Amino acid sequence: MTQNNLTVRTLGNAGLVESARTLNNLIFKDFIPDIIIGIRSGGYIVAEIMTKAAAHKPLLLAISRRRASTQQKNKIKGLKNILRLLPYFITNKLRIIEHKRLMTKPMAQQQEFIPDANEISALRGFLQARTNSKILIVDDAVDSGATMKAVLELVRKEANSSCTIKTAAITVTTDAPLIQPDYILYSHVLCRFPWSFDFKN
Repeated sequence: MTQNNLTVRTLGNAGLVESARTLNNLIFKDFIPDIIIGIRSGGYIVAEIMTKAAAHKPLLLAISRRRASTQQKNKIKGLKNILRLLPYFITNKLRIIEHKRLMTKPMAQQQEFIPDANEISALRGFLQARTNSKILIVDDAVDSGATMKAVLELVRKEANSSCTIKTAAITVTTDAPLIQPDYILYSHVLCRFPWSFDFKN
């Protein structure tokens, strides 16, 4: 797998909205979803923008990982404070180095997607009640593809068998993820979103 052509793109609030709407336009050329499922947290934010921008107002649902512990949250907060002090030309290099390091891990060592049980229960009720629906699963970025693959398998299991399911992301950062989304804007781009650790307000 070659990652030498990775670049970093910063998407502030305006850039995020523009990207989500552009993704909408790309998708809606041949697939008009009745239901959009956003993978929290970044994917849900993208899905929310897409839903609001869509003239037909699809149903917006969320799916999340099980919540992080307080200790993990404190570590993340400390890391954010440090990274936001650094200029982008440094954090761009750090992002690429960290991404390459993470992508060398065997799949068995990568974080497993464990959904929130209450959310899955609610999701099941919505999906089973709707026949012949078009469902779109949205994430902000696909790296290994493990999360998108797990969510797609879960939605296929919970949705009515008559439904059509497709996937979308703002960016795919690797050469061969476990799942290639049906719709993407960028390839081999590490996006710095407004919720990213190193984003500067």
